[in-house]
Amino acid sequence: MAFLIKAEREKVLGFFPMNRIRVILGAGLFIVFLSACGQVEPGKESGLGVLDHDLFKSAVQPVLDQRNCSDAGCHQRDKSAPNTGGPGGSFRLFECRAFPCTALELQANHDSAEGMANLVNPDDSRLLTKPLTLAEGGIQHLGGNIFLSVTDADYLTMLAWIQSPL
Repeated sequence: MAFLIKAEREKVLGFFPMNRIRVILGAGLFIVFLSACGQVEPGKESGLGVLDHDLFKSAVQPVLDQRNCSDAGCHQRDKSAPNTGGPGGSFRLFECRAFPCTALELQANHDSAEGMANLVNPDDSRLLTKPLTLAEGGIQHLGGNIFLSVTDADYLTMLAWIQSPL
């Protein structure tokens, strides 16, 4: 009997199941939209500046190289196919140890790192929280714990770069 009532209701209100799907999809998209808003809070995008490329080249790129972030199994961007590389998600780096990077490759590394920076709340930058141990407030990183502490010299170098936009 309950089935007949439900079937009759759906017959009369044929759009009812579709509305349920629309509500669920709408709520899901809203949540995805909110969670994918990036590193900068709305309304604070303008006037934040950009991160210093020269400081990146002299201080941050060496940290990324020394910590093996640009290795093939991590965030390496293949020089012959720049959109491919290791399993490292959207953070892609050209390896600059064996062969010096060109100016364009360094700029691409800078842009990729800058995309992981939070200029409003530098301590919350994915560039810092992803490789930081969970005990220190980091988030899971398949590459392991790169920074064991927020007092690590390399962590502080990268933090200083993010805190000093031009």
